[in-house]
Amino acid sequence: MPKYAHRLPKFEETDAPSGSGEPTGNGKRHTTRPYTRLEQSASIDFKSFGYHLNRLGSQVTAFVNSSDFAMSKEGRDVCKKMASCLQRASSYQREASEHLVDDQERYFNAEWSKREKALKEQHECESERIISQLQFEKEQALISQRGELQLEKEEAIRALKTCTICYDGEKKLYLDEMFAYFLRRLLSDVIRANVPYVPN
Repeated sequence: MPKYAHRLPKFEETDAPSGSGEPTGNGKRHTTRPYTRLEQSASIDFKSFGYHLNRLGSQVTAFVNSSDFAMSKEGRDVCKKMASCLQRASSYQREASEHLVDDQERYFNAEWSKREKALKEQHECESERIISQLQFEKEQALISQRGELQLEKEEAIRALKTCTICYDGEKKLYLDEMFAYFLRRLLSDVIRANVPYVPN
């Protein structure tokens, strides 16, 4: 195994801290990063995860089928089981992706229904507010028009009364003048009738 260890697929250390290193065959060190479990991150990219699974499965299959070195039956069985597990994991990943898409679609439909309902309620509230405002403005306009008509009516009544008073006053003055005129003529006639006529 050490002779072709460089051909084995590289697995990430699950317990290695971020930035730690491990020695390689030539004495150099390469950094590793901790493995992120599904339950530890809700933002995992399923497509990228599936791509890495397929790539790892292809590497294992190629290693088993094209190895030029002797491999024990147990080792080959282990590699085949590993490839089978990777294939099942890839299948589970595809199912998870489909479920994720379905969940996203249901979430989108639910959110769309909520927003549509909220917009409808907002539209209804806005319509009711506009109708109430128009009704209020209409009532205010009617009250204002009634007030203006009432003022015009009162002004007309006052003008009519003023004209009637003026007419009655003029009529009374005319009657008084006519009465005084006839009274003067009557007195004049009486005086002429009682005083004897003296010829010149």
